[in-house]
Amino acid sequence: MGQNSTRNNRILEWADYYFMNKDFDKAFSLYSKMGESIPLKSRRNFSRVYAQRGQLEEAARTLKPLVDSDSAFVKDYYYFASYLSNDVKLRDEYRRKAIRLPIEEYSHKPIDPVNPLYKLVPLALNTEGSEFGAHVINFNDKNLLIYTKNQSKEFTKGLSKKIISRTPIYNLYKAEWDSKNLQAQSPKAFELGINSVFQDGPSSWDGLNQILYFTRSSKSSQKQKTIQLDLYSFNYNINKKPIAHALPFNLKGYSTIHPSVNLQNQRLYFASDRPGGFGGMDLYYVDILGDEKYGLPVNLGPDINSTRDEVFPFAFGKNHLFYSSKADDGGLSLKLAINTIDVRWYVMNLPAPFQSKLDDFSFSLSDQLEYGMMSSNRNTDDLEDDIYVFKFTPKLSGIEDHYIYNPIDTLIMSQNGVLKNDNLEMLSYDPLTSLFSKEAELVNDVHHGTLKFNSNGSFLYKNEDPSKVKDSFSYIIKSKYGKSPSTKVLLRRSEVSIEKLTSSMEKTFLPIFYDFNKSNLLKDYKDRVDTLVDAMKENPDMIIEVSSYTDCRGSKDYNLKLSQKRNQTIINYVSKQIGNSDRIFGKGYGENTISGNNTLDYLIVGGSFKDLNNAIHHQKKYQKLGYEIIVNKTEKDQYHLILGQANTYSIAQKMAKKIRKKGFQVWINKCNCCKLSEEEHSQHRRTDFKIIKP
Repeated sequence: MGQNSTRNNRILEWADYYFMNKDFDKAFSLYSKMGESIPLKSRRNFSRVYAQRGQLEEAARTLKPLVDSDSAFVKDYYYFASYLSNDVKLRDEYRRKAIRLPIEEYSHKPIDPVNPLYKLVPLALNTEGSEFGAHVINFNDKNLLIYTKNQSKEFTKGLSKKIISRTPIYNLYKAEWDSKNLQAQSPKAFELGINSVFQDGPSSWDGLNQILYFTRSSKSSQKQKTIQLDLYSFNYNINKKPIAHALPFNLKGYSTIHPSVNLQNQRLYFASDRPGGFGGMDLYYVDILGDEKYGLPVNLGPDINSTRDEVFPFAFGKNHLFYSSKADDGGLSLKLAINTIDVRWYVMNLPAPFQSKLDDFSFSLSDQLEYGMMSSNRNTDDLEDDIYVFKFTPKLSGIEDHYIYNPIDTLIMSQNGVLKNDNLEMLSYDPLTSLFSKEAELVNDVHHGTLKFNSNGSFLYKNEDPSKVKDSFSYIIKSKYGKSPSTKVLLRRSEVSIEKLTSSMEKTFLPIFYDFNKSNLLKDYKDRVDTLVDAMKENPDMIIEVSSYTDCRGSKDYNLKLSQKRNQTIINYVSKQIGNSDRIFGKGYGENTISGNNTLDYLIVGGSFKDLNNAIHHQKKYQKLGYEIIVNKTEKDQYHLILGQANTYSIAQKMAKKIRKKGFQVWINKCNCCKLSEEEHSQHRRTDFKIIKP
């Protein structure tokens, strides 16, 4: 059962890796091997592979056990509904279920950074009145800043005093725009036809079809002596003189305002207080069908809309929507919504400097993400709305990741690759980093294995030296805005703490301690080693590291060879019994790991001093005569000058005799380690066992 479970897990890890890297044929082949036993969480990707192949019925059949469980996410319901192309009733049922589920995509919400990354600069064209709704269009090879400001007297001559307006009346303006220096000049009102004696603006530009969408007071309202705001379009891509047309989804008696064109999705977003919403002004979209035709209005749902007003949408790319929501104190607060699927969104507040204690609204960005604009009445001198511009200057940074690897298997990282935490971290201090694509690039490779590192952050790692407990690599994040500092990834070999083992298993993996000069390991300790074999047979996934040591007495070379021989004897015996040499590995370390054992067994001492400076002074005298002198601090805080070292006492005597003939007074000391008791020495003569994988 354990072997089958491990095998299946590996199959699914590889399948997920190929899925993430868009090798759908390999992913399909591996997912298919699981049959009906495929786990719920793996059905999510497998169903999408089926859908990618055009097999919608198989996609729905594969995903259904997941959507009928308690483990389903929002996306699962929507994907499942999309596969039900022939069952409209069931499709709508699952879509309704999806509306009630919480969004699970992100683990934490953004916080305001201490030092804002963007600097807001007011435009020189701001006046004592209000300016807002700014966006830049390219028309007849000219960049124009389009914005809305208080109505000019030029358009108020025919305005009846009996017309009732709950808000100030505005007109649309344009100015020449310098994209390099982010400056506007020569502002002037649009001509009559776009502007009128009533409300005009704000607007949005469809550069593909040369259509300007804008808010205007409706003609039907003019007859009623009240102002109702509707959406209009002005098509510059026609031969005859263009005329502003009311859009067909305007609703009599209700406002339809604040257009925002999304060319990628071919949608027009807007705000409206029409019936069927959540209260106040809600955000909606209609599909742009062409030939001045539009789909039915779709409410953006409860993730965005509330009982208060949501206004001034600005759509960027396929999945991002900026807007303002009325706060508890009545002010407008800027938000960013990231689309999860359909009308489900993850919503966050924009941090400083895009928030203030007053109104912040009418956010926009240039098509190439070079700069952005917003409006606010944060200027306390007049409290009127002004337009602010900012350069797009995001900060890229990574966060250190830690992964655990099995030394005899490939570590497979797909969805949980290095960019996952990085994107969440960047989102937490700058939500605007979610607007553009980023890639990971390897800068420092691993040291003890092989690494396949992908630009999407997924990677494969295979350790080549199982005795190494740690490995690492580093990478940078890059985008059109530059590169991040290098980020380190730490790889650590899996190990099981002996305290987590059962009492019987713990005894099995306790160290073997050797008597002095014992060499016939398989005769003297065979019972212990056989117990180890039994445990590994009962646990076929178990991997063991064996490490052997000696005490410090005798030659270091001899001790190293002795420990290696003991270690390899155990490995060879166990490997033969379990039939798999990959499951047990290790080496002998001799006396190299004993603390403080950095010398040979016997030391030739040429002086003892309480003061370090005095010891260094005498060291220099010896060095002038050609001796390589080591200053060694003793346990009694004395400083000894070491003129030589030897493994045996007889060799040390010969060395001391030669030095004395040159007129130096020296004596022989045992090394610190050699002074240990027999009980302490016995603790160093041992073999340790580490469970790498249970």
